[in-house]
Amino acid sequence: MKIQKKLMDIFFKLAPGGIYGLIAILINIILISLSVTQFPGYDMMNQDVSVLGIGPGLSAPLFNICMGINGIIILPFLIYLGRILQQENDNKNKLKVAKKLSIISCLSLSLIGCFPVINLIMGMIHASIALIFFLSVLISLIIFSKNILNKENFSNLHAYFGFIISGIIIFYLITRWSIIEWTVFFALGFWITDISIYTLYKRF
Repeated sequence: MKIQKKLMDIFFKLAPGGIYGLIAILINIILISLSVTQFPGYDMMNQDVSVLGIGPGLSAPLFNICMGINGIIILPFLIYLGRILQQENDNKNKLKVAKKLSIISCLSLSLIGCFPVINLIMGMIHASIALIFFLSVLISLIIFSKNILNKENFSNLHAYFGFIISGIIIFYLITRWSIIEWTVFFALGFWITDISIYTLYKRF
């Protein structure tokens, strides 16, 4: 944990946590958009996000590289958010859990790009990693949102948005509908963008 803290301190000396969130979203927009354009006939309504990872031409490498990079870049943003919320907070243990789950979710996100569904075994590994990702994101998002709620430095709208996304994730895990997975994908992107800009505006 000391090594992780020192590493994060180096990141935060280079730039505030919100910057890493915005960089991750920018990379996401560019690479995922390019991946979709390289996949003729791709249908968000009926095809999962991860199908891009086995797409034709440059579609697959663009998607998989995006997942690998974003898992690394989003982590400082989430750790930064955890540190902000831990200030003047009596319930720090749950936030420590959220930060640990954030590490797991980011690692899982990176690994998703390393295990595209090219055969049965890779598919099973991919599905397991994806489940870990969604569950860790779900729990950490709920904890973060509960701690944001009624905080003077945050608007309750940030918390409500987090709870709504948590509900969408649960709905996706129940239905496994592709369009809902894409909804989660976009919603998380908006959440990261929103919190990133807010923390930069408030100069935490």
